[in-house]
Amino acid sequence: MLKRPLQQPEGNPPASGAGANEKKKKKKKGKAQPFQQVHAAPRPDKGKKKKDGSSVPNSLLEADQTFDWLIAPTKASDFYKEYWGKRHLVIKRSDPSYYAGVFTKDDMDHMFRKHDMKYTTNVDITNYVNGERQTLNPEGRVNAGHVWKMYGEGCSVRLLNPQTFHKRLWGTMAKLQEHFGCGVGANTYLTPVGAQGFAPHYDDVDVFILQTEGSKTWRLYAPRTPNEVLPRESSGNFAQGEIGKPILEVTLEEGDLLYFPRGVIHQAYSPPATHSLHVTISTFMKNTWGDLLERAIPRALQIAMEEDVEFRKGLPRSYMEYMGVMHSDQDLDPRRKAFLEHFAMLWDKLTQYMPHDAAADQMAVKYIHDALPPALSDKEIEATVVGGEFPKFTKETSVRLIRALACRSVMEADAVVLYHVMDNTRVYHQDPEPAIIEFSLDCTPAIEALITNYEDGWVQIKELPHEDDPTGESRIDVVAAMYEKGLISIQKEDKKWANSII
Repeated sequence: MLKRPLQQPEGNPPASGAGANEKKKKKKKGKAQPFQQVHAAPRPDKGKKKKDGSSVPNSLLEADQTFDWLIAPTKASDFYKEYWGKRHLVIKRSDPSYYAGVFTKDDMDHMFRKHDMKYTTNVDITNYVNGERQTLNPEGRVNAGHVWKMYGEGCSVRLLNPQTFHKRLWGTMAKLQEHFGCGVGANTYLTPVGAQGFAPHYDDVDVFILQTEGSKTWRLYAPRTPNEVLPRESSGNFAQGEIGKPILEVTLEEGDLLYFPRGVIHQAYSPPATHSLHVTISTFMKNTWGDLLERAIPRALQIAMEEDVEFRKGLPRSYMEYMGVMHSDQDLDPRRKAFLEHFAMLWDKLTQYMPHDAAADQMAVKYIHDALPPALSDKEIEATVVGGEFPKFTKETSVRLIRALACRSVMEADAVVLYHVMDNTRVYHQDPEPAIIEFSLDCTPAIEALITNYEDGWVQIKELPHEDDPTGESRIDVVAAMYEKGLISIQKEDKKWANSII
């Protein structure tokens, strides 16, 4: 393990030394197939208690509580059993204040006037008239006066990824992503009285519609073919004659919620008496069994070809005489039958070499790249590099990972690579490569302990496992490298430092 002097960094510099080298990794793109989703039971309450009886904060439980709030009074267990990935859910609350403060028309106006927003990138101006959707975006920076002029003329206003500029939405999305174990996004839609902004279509994400102002009437339509159930890509715009009769027509009032899965065709309009403002929360883009298998199968084949001679044996010399599309109807040819039986045998053997965990790690890295950075509380800011000075770590320093899913440890070649969300911005994939810190292999036990023991609460550095580290210097270096990136918080009761952040 390389050694790094513990210095007082200015701002938030990259880690250096300590076997820790900050780099960027290219994101590997994947294709999805509509596999049936399988879901684990709800997470048990693993919150630990401190000696004084108070609870240790747990971001996983906070994430579950945020989801419970989102869909109340429906229970999460019922939702995942009956609705998730299967059918729509309407929650009528008769409580206009339920989503009060989530996002308002005034928030939208504030964003236009206070932030550097661009048409098409951040804002769309649209309408849907006579069966045709139009996008009426000018070029350049968003001007509040122009937006409200177009809105007054009957156009709808869509904000793309408003969490970039809106702290409360950011905090909600950052919590929900830990509930889903998948990236979460949002758009907001403002529609004037009696208008429709978009043509019928389906999306490649599961969506939750939060009605925050006014009301909106929704029509849902079943997927037209089995291939459009849980689709990989969003559709284009449909004509009304292409989508059949609606399976649901419902008007959402303030405080109501509508959920529907990927592939459900939908359109919506505001009624004649009121405008509509809603927030769409979306998730599970390309987070399927198909995406996992797409990562696992190529590597399984590589391993099989290296380790099993059956995969290295030559093809029959005459296979072109009976295999291929032009020969696909020659079922009675014994050579073709033998070829297909051998193919099936190899496929069965391939499953023995499937790198399940390595593929899961790749999906986890995808999550790390897609995720928002955590929205820290004031106390968390004080306990991290974000708001404090750099402490002098000792073996007695008590530390903890800042969020349960803030990083992922992956073995790559002769190093352990720690992928993390802390360099992500609130702009989706602003950096095309996920951030990493590289450590030497002997750091693996300490890093894994910090991640896997998150729910156990604070741990002193000397309690982290590490071979041949009697002074604790290597473990201190691991913690310091992670602290530099904002991944580690320090227990504020601990007063044993120079330059304390408390």
